[in-house]
Amino acid sequence: MANILDYIDWRGDLSFQDSPFCSIDALILSEFAYLPLEGIISEGQEVTVADAFKAYSPENIPENKRIISFQEDNLLFAKMAVAERFKDILVSRYVSFIDSEAEIQFSAMILDLGDGRAFAAFRGTDNTVVGWKEDMALSYLQYTPGQQCAVQYLDSCFYDLSREIIIGGHSKGGNLAVFAAAFCEEPLRERISAVYAFDAPGFSEEIAASEEYSAVLSKVHSFVPESSVVGMLLASSAENTIVRSSSVGIMQHLAYSWEVLRTDFVRSDGLSKSGSFVSRTLSNWLGELSDEDKRNFVDTIFQVIEASDKQTISEINSNKLATYPTVFKAFRGLSEQQQTSFKETLKKLAQSGRNAIRKDT
Repeated sequence: MANILDYIDWRGDLSFQDSPFCSIDALILSEFAYLPLEGIISEGQEVTVADAFKAYSPENIPENKRIISFQEDNLLFAKMAVAERFKDILVSRYVSFIDSEAEIQFSAMILDLGDGRAFAAFRGTDNTVVGWKEDMALSYLQYTPGQQCAVQYLDSCFYDLSREIIIGGHSKGGNLAVFAAAFCEEPLRERISAVYAFDAPGFSEEIAASEEYSAVLSKVHSFVPESSVVGMLLASSAENTIVRSSSVGIMQHLAYSWEVLRTDFVRSDGLSKSGSFVSRTLSNWLGELSDEDKRNFVDTIFQVIEASDKQTISEINSNKLATYPTVFKAFRGLSEQQQTSFKETLKKLAQSGRNAIRKDT
């Protein structure tokens, strides 16, 4: 089935005036945010998509900046660079940084659509261990340092401008987009016309119940695949549009598996049985754990992972013979209390799975 790359082939010759901006455009720009553009867009500089591509060399991108969809992202970039619809979009305010101490992996950019509107795109989780740990911290923190960065970024980019604003992101990027829209300065919030969250995790109960979140909820467009896992985590009041995917299981999280037809996603009537099962299992499991339990569980996992001295998930996977023994040794070196707590948490996960199966039966 067709995906966002095919959509560019179909609609790439039409401007936003000829064919109005739609949710597929929002997903394309959200996926574009994963591209590492360091050295191409400097501070205070605006560069068209076409010119940015001329300066982009995929072969020179370090391995630690290549996420699982790196090859597809390169193809997306190439198609956008020659498409009338996307090639003249101005990219600016590109930021990308990692703070291991503060446990932040953050990247964002502004894309000027050329019709008086601007799209603020927030990057999702990249390949770094820090990024993955930050994701898991969403389960026990009321708000993360990354979410605060997203608010500050949005306020700083638009405080002196009057343009209509659209915000979006995939995965954690979608979470950041919704959070930034909810907690940015009120005059700025009023200029936001839409917020797109693509298979994005939700929020703590406190955030989901806040007035700020409620105020922006009507502008949120949330999309998840049939077997969504990430997009079903934590609290959210947004109504999900369920999209058909050509992949199975967790691989449906990748945007390139989402099926499109003309100017819309191919929609499904509901979550698949596997998606519903995983969603109930994880939701029930997280609901049974205290914030302290969740924090201890995450800290234990990453204490073990960080013993490998690897900075990215791909480095760990590509050096199994060297890193796995170190990881196992680090786990055996945990205190008896840490090991017991870790195992008990996993037992609760298994029990949540069994309960979900019984419910289906």
